Amino acid sequence: MNAFIEKINGEWLDEFCYVSKQALMDRGYNIIPFDGNFLENLSTMNINREKDICIGSVQATNKFFELCGIEPPTYLGYPEQLKKYLGRSIELTTFGELDMNFPYFVKPATDVKLFTGDVVDKPTHLEYLEKFDNCKSDTKLYKSELVEFVTEYRVSVSQGKIYGMKHYKGDWMKFIDPLVIDNMIKDFTDCPSAFSLDVGLTDDGRTLLVEVNDYWALGSYGLEGKDYALLCARRMREILKK
Repeated sequence: MNAFIEKINGEWLDEFCYVSKQALMDRGYNIIPFDGNFLENLSTMNINREKDICIGSVQATNKFFELCGIEPPTYLGYPEQLKKYLGRSIELTTFGELDMNFPYFVKPATDVKLFTGDVVDKPTHLEYLEKFDNCKSDTKLYKSELVEFVTEYRVSVSQGKIYGMKHYKGDWMKFIDPLVIDNMIKDFTDCPSAFSLDVGLTDDGRTLLVEVNDYWALGSYGLEGKDYALLCARRMREILKK
């Protein structure tokens, strides 16, 4: 079994690549680093779809999926089963349909790395998205009303079990309601084998879902390497079996 892990200019791409290395070795994987600046080199490596996995950026993992002959999984985002935990209006729209009723939050609906989700509060921001983030009239986006999150946590989940809950934004002295998280996990039955719930506490005390992320090309946010590697490998194997 090989684990292809991304480097950039000789250094691990990110902390999640670094913490995966030893943990995957302990699970019996042979570690093969590759340079994310030269993704075409992946095509020269002997990839075994039945046994191998990839840890790296969205771009690198998509290339790995391509070489395995499969389509990347679609963005999880806001699953139907968890909509009651959003606490805000979120609609699927296109860039060309965005209006001038500012402010609102937008993020890509399909190409999740097209740009980082952000608050749009003036016309020049829309111009920026068009000129510098390559948004076209038919680019699909999620448009959301604003909610003030005072703190946010990433909850790593697999097979109904929470493997870690890591703070990543806002006031670390404030905490989300664990009972709400338990209910989210119970309600999300149409889920992959491993995923993260990004969950926040609002300024008026509500615990809400920020978004759901699939467990590939995902930041570990301080999750222990052995747990992060387990969830990544578990989900990658599930994807590659399709």
